[in-house]
Amino acid sequence: MHRYSENETQTSQLSQTQIDLALLFMSDPHVNGRSLYRIQGGRPFWVCYEADGRIQERSYFSALSWRALMLFALEDCREFKVLEMDEPGRMTELFPEAVMRQLEENAKARCDTVPVLKLIDPKGSATVIVTRSRCNGHAVDILHNLDNGRPVFQAVWISDLLRLDAKIGMKLIRDESFAPIMPIGAYIEAAALTGRIAGEDEISVLPLIGRVPRLRLPESAATVQRIFDHQCRKYPALEQLRARTIYEDYGL
Repeated sequence: MHRYSENETQTSQLSQTQIDLALLFMSDPHVNGRSLYRIQGGRPFWVCYEADGRIQERSYFSALSWRALMLFALEDCREFKVLEMDEPGRMTELFPEAVMRQLEENAKARCDTVPVLKLIDPKGSATVIVTRSRCNGHAVDILHNLDNGRPVFQAVWISDLLRLDAKIGMKLIRDESFAPIMPIGAYIEAAALTGRIAGEDEISVLPLIGRVPRLRLPESAATVQRIFDHQCRKYPALEQLRARTIYEDYGL
């Protein structure tokens, strides 16, 4: 994770990137009741990235292996940019430059922002609504129903969303018809009210009152928790983030 300066440690001033990393360590995406990092099988996950001016390609079976490489690069403050994942053209198709700019603008706004895009499983009922970016564009905030249809609002690595294809054969696509006008708070409140992710037409007629609940997160995998515990021992200032949630970055 982030390497603290002496001043940061003394004053416990945490940057947004540090907060983003802590949130990503304290939760991980669950699919059909299981952490993505506990699901075995599937095919290797291909990535193409640029590190310190060199373009490299690698394939991973372990989701944590790719996460570790990326975090080491971020910790060392290296120039690190993901170019493609899963297969050529896939990442830029789901997250083109214009979409990433919108997600970054939402991240700066710190209000009840209107979501930017929706990803769906054309062969199933999975829905992923993406609202803002985190961690220099490597992660995003999403409202999704991947965990047995139960609505969850959390920060996830973009690599985890694209890895669903290699891991369980779920190849998400962009919902080109998605034209949201309501803020993410309305989607969250509707999800808590109905127990599922409601469509835009349904949300417009639901008796919403503007009180946005906090949807329950599944417990993160032990491996992910241990990484955060280790970082807290190295940098005690991180302890103050244990109780923090994604909701603190929104004006809900």
